[in-house]
Amino acid sequence: MLNNILIVDNNRSAKEFYSTIFDMNKNEVTIQNDIKNILDNISDNPQTDCIIIDSYYLTDSGADILYNIKALKPDIILILTGAVTTDDLIKYIKIGVDDYFENPYLMPEGLKESFINLIKKKRKELVDVFQNEMAHVKKETTQFIGQNESIIALKKMALKAAPLDATILITGETGTGKEVLARMLHSLSPYKYNEFITVHCGGIPDTLLESTLFGHEKGSFTGAYREHKGYFEIAENSTIFLDEIGDTTPAMQVKLLRVLQDKTFRRVGGNSTLKTGARIIAATNHDLLTMVNNGDFRRDLYYRLNVIAMKIPPLWQRPDDIPLLIRHFIQIYSKKHNHLGVYLKPETIDILTRQAWSGNVRELEHVIERLVALSDTDWIGPSELPEEYLQTKHNSYISHMPFMPFAEAKKTFEHDYIKKLLKKTGGNITRAATLAKIPRQNLHLKINKHKINVHLFNQRSLSEESPVSISD
Repeated sequence: MLNNILIVDNNRSAKEFYSTIFDMNKNEVTIQNDIKNILDNISDNPQTDCIIIDSYYLTDSGADILYNIKALKPDIILILTGAVTTDDLIKYIKIGVDDYFENPYLMPEGLKESFINLIKKKRKELVDVFQNEMAHVKKETTQFIGQNESIIALKKMALKAAPLDATILITGETGTGKEVLARMLHSLSPYKYNEFITVHCGGIPDTLLESTLFGHEKGSFTGAYREHKGYFEIAENSTIFLDEIGDTTPAMQVKLLRVLQDKTFRRVGGNSTLKTGARIIAATNHDLLTMVNNGDFRRDLYYRLNVIAMKIPPLWQRPDDIPLLIRHFIQIYSKKHNHLGVYLKPETIDILTRQAWSGNVRELEHVIERLVALSDTDWIGPSELPEEYLQTKHNSYISHMPFMPFAEAKKTFEHDYIKKLLKKTGGNITRAATLAKIPRQNLHLKINKHKINVHLFNQRSLSEESPVSISD
């Protein structure tokens, strides 16, 4: 990998001297005797790693030049040469000068060694930053629990959408984890170091919601004793999560439309137009398109919100994720209730996996907390489950499936049945075909027909016979 070095020096021997120090086969060296265009040179050549500047060029505005270089490219290596007063040198080091040589022509080996060490340090810092960023991404994506095909696709979309300055609409049934996904998007975005602001739009009177979002002027309504800044005003470069957006009134929808259109708004009772830099993520458990067609939600607002659409499937559609979620919640609530080393017996997990979960992940979470908090044993069996969960004798798949044409229902069942087979056999098609009592070739054709990725099931199926423990 070539190092790009820019040298600003007016010494006639500079070209020969620096070309000798920095092997031209291993480094790209540019020498100039004019500092006026140095910022343009860096902008035109962003790969520049190091600048060596003769202090001759740092006149009264020397500090400004160095400051502007560092502002343009903070990670660039700055080496200073020539005569410099102690006070100026201290000032330059504070700005970001990495090393100083009064007469580099007398210390060629020292200059070369300093350059090599600084380059190594810079590369290590870049690697550390990259690794930290990757660790952060892994940590945040694992907060949204699930290895089901639909959840993996959702995580991939989140990684693409998070850095974009675009509005995101998250839909899904109550309890599926819409806010968890929104927080994940925020933590993977450029706004991650700023506040994540949640506003629950449902059940809040318009006056209060408007004041919360847009702020109000003093005296704009009874009780407005002072000026108040709303979230859109204070959330510069932050994320505002508008939960249950489908519950907003038509009047509030008009006001939200303006913010989404041009990022501008007015406080309640105010005349000044203000701008916001907030990124908006909205969520709802309603079918907004149906509401639009019924005249209950503004069509133009729907399309402004639905720039990037992300739909979270209900838990009954991904029962293979239930053991993972159980493991996750056991870890959390074992620590919270100081009951470490808790296990769920295989039959307990089996019963929980076959539930309808109309309350989705939130309902499962509450059940696990109850089991962990109230259990007197480390092995939690079916007898400790609430009575209503013991009454489910058969898989609730059919009872929970929405009404659809027979052909579509058959296709849906076949798709989910094959995925369950593959999970059970760890992606082994021969074993899956044996369990299903159909020819392997037929199963292979069905896998291709439903576009199921067999590799997702290889070596990652969770044994239904193994207990789930925080010590696993």
